[in-house]
Amino acid sequence: VLLPLIDRMGDAKDQVREQAQNLILKLMSEAAPPMYIWERLAVGFKHKNYRSREGVCLCLVATLNIYGAQPLILSKLVPHLCIAFGDSNSQVRDAAILAIVEVYRHVGEKVRIDLTKRGIPPGR
Repeated sequence: VLLPLIDRMGDAKDQVREQAQNLILKLMSEAAPPMYIWERLAVGFKHKNYRSREGVCLCLVATLNIYGAQPLILSKLVPHLCIAFGDSNSQVRDAAILAIVEVYRHVGEKVRIDLTKRGIPPGR
């Protein structure tokens, strides 16, 4: 079910993208733990459609806002965000930055250290 939802997050219509994200979040509360879902959603960071890549980043933001950082293993997701920083599409880059800011808000200084280790400049 998750792979078609990732495709739907790349739809041209805002409402379809929004409903796909809502269903993913609903799955996290009803069907499986958030990290279980995110282990399968991570492929969306490399999706061919830029809207899907952007949607996955925004879905991470929504997940953090609803569930916090405790149920997630963020060290598995941050590398995907680092790759998205260099995406060819500006909307994906902006969504990745928004997601990493949200991760920082929940985790703190550990993320900054991790980003420095991955070669992301401190100013960024």
